[in-house]
Amino acid sequence: MNGIRRILVAILLVMAVAIPIMVLATQYQVSPNVNAPTTINQPYYASLEYIDYINTTRTVTLTPGQSITIQAPLPPGPGYVLDYIEVHISQPSPALVISGSGVMYSENEIGAVVSAYTRSNQLTITNAGNKPINETITITYVFIKEEYLALNTSATSFTLNVAIPDESIQYVTQQVVELSIPNYMPFEIAGVALPNGTTLSQLVSEWSPLANYIKIEPKYAEFIANELPPGQYQVIINYGSEYVMPSAMLVKGTEFLNYTVNPGQTLEITGSEFGVPPGWNLLGYIVVVYTVQPLIVGEQPGHFEIVANRVSPVSLYSTLVQVSGISYLLPPFIRFAPMFGIYIVYDRYFEVVDNLDVPLVVTFMPIIYKPVGQWVNGNLQVTVTDADVSGGLWTALVVQLPEIAHIYKIVTPSGTVYTGLVNSEVPWGSAERLVSISPDGSQAYIAVSTLGVSETGTYTVYVNWTPITMHFTNTVNTPISGVVVKAYVNGSLVATAVSGSDGNAYVSIDEPAPFTAVVYYEGVPLYYVNVNSLINQPIQVTIGLYNVTVLFVGARNQAIPNAKITLYRVGTGPVYNGTTNSIGTASFTNVLSGTYLVTAQYGNLKYSELVTINGNDVITIKSDILAIIDGFPITTTEALIGTLGLGGAAAIAFAFANGRRNKEYEVVTM
Repeated sequence: MNGIRRILVAILLVMAVAIPIMVLATQYQVSPNVNAPTTINQPYYASLEYIDYINTTRTVTLTPGQSITIQAPLPPGPGYVLDYIEVHISQPSPALVISGSGVMYSENEIGAVVSAYTRSNQLTITNAGNKPINETITITYVFIKEEYLALNTSATSFTLNVAIPDESIQYVTQQVVELSIPNYMPFEIAGVALPNGTTLSQLVSEWSPLANYIKIEPKYAEFIANELPPGQYQVIINYGSEYVMPSAMLVKGTEFLNYTVNPGQTLEITGSEFGVPPGWNLLGYIVVVYTVQPLIVGEQPGHFEIVANRVSPVSLYSTLVQVSGISYLLPPFIRFAPMFGIYIVYDRYFEVVDNLDVPLVVTFMPIIYKPVGQWVNGNLQVTVTDADVSGGLWTALVVQLPEIAHIYKIVTPSGTVYTGLVNSEVPWGSAERLVSISPDGSQAYIAVSTLGVSETGTYTVYVNWTPITMHFTNTVNTPISGVVVKAYVNGSLVATAVSGSDGNAYVSIDEPAPFTAVVYYEGVPLYYVNVNSLINQPIQVTIGLYNVTVLFVGARNQAIPNAKITLYRVGTGPVYNGTTNSIGTASFTNVLSGTYLVTAQYGNLKYSELVTINGNDVITIKSDILAIIDGFPITTTEALIGTLGLGGAAAIAFAFANGRRNKEYEVVTM
């Protein structure tokens, strides 16, 4: 027996001398920000829509009770989807009933339906009367292809390029290209230029016919592609917090102001010519300029100019009228050139320049606006006071929301419900009440005062909100379920969502404002996603989940089975636990990326290593265990002590049997 023990001591001595002793440590240092959530800033997106109109005219004869169905054709090109169908009736009749899914109507001042709209692919027209009806109807199928353009936040001014037209224009009646920026975003459209560099302001000043086919507002630009030269159009965008506009506002037409501009002079309007009430802001002006030039044969008419940074012509008209007698008594020497221009100016400042030999008459109306309303359970409540409707010719409640919002009805203070109306004039006392909800539901207006007729109190605009989709996958694009999203608006929790088996979490946002989504996986906050665009495009988020194998070996690189393996994500968790198999490995699946303290424990011995996991990996932890005897590990240090003699070996065995049961030793590899 003593011989065997001497042989064991000798073997341990040789092994201990041949193998370096590991350094003991009990502490490790990591950055205080290790495993902190990553911030993701989603871009601000503008919406670029190619809107294709396909018009057809049909003459129909319907006997009593007879119906016809209007069916949408196939889209005109790849990427296009049906937006809505419009049916216009040339001679409105109460006997004609138009029905379908979600049908909306446009009514004239006597309440007759002149147009009907549906976002489904068909509607039905029925003769509900007792006499045959002969009717001419115009059907417009509207298709849209939408793109998202990221907006630059690193410059105060930049340019977006817009290609006009889209190739589908050859198959449609008209193509309109519209660029829009939601009101809540800190951007404005400052100007537009043609492919050759000519600006819209220059086109307007030169009375170019092309000026009639470009419209501009602070948040919208529109191009009639059929009438414009093809190419890349430049849209100038300004960036800054001062360009945020309210999503709900009262808009007021104040009064008509009249000026005369003499030949060779310039009228300058700066905004100081009238007062803007406290709490209101100047939106711009509606301007009309007109004159008549007397000419003699051979003379050519001139043009006046209107100068502004952001001006859109509503109508430009000029002609040449020849004057002569019935007989040759009065030869046609005299010409008259009547001309007028109607404009919308979205600017505080504009000029009218008279380059002619005759005076100009200038009439304009300042337009002012005031932010209003509060959001309650996804619906807008606006209280209109007597002061709000005083001092103007008309006042309207205007609501402009992002594309995920769908306005479906407006309830007035008196309880009147307006729903399904587009561009309608409703009888309202001695006036007509303008009311409209856009076919896509993102915009609406309703008159709250017109020519002395008004209704004050609380208006409620009811809105359905499409949830924002956040799609979670791992690095190989496999959907991840169980991801928790908490959405905050201005620091307040507004929604919580959990991803399903398809990896989608549907976040319900019910007001037009950016939000921050805090993303959790297994209770760990991983991302702060600043969602700046409320759009129908899913937000893609990748979470690093990896397969990790831990190999635990001894001082001689021998596999150590039955060791406990722990992966602890430093500072946040989670903790993954496993046990090594016969070849010394423990495998873990779906391990969250990050910095980990990986610990292997056998008996009361612990060995730890600080590692970063950002891919599938094999982590090797090497110990100073020389051998395991009867379930007790012998380390290189203990083997060296054993060289003191047989009594030393017995002391080692005694230490294992009695001491380590109550005390753990840890080796940390830095």
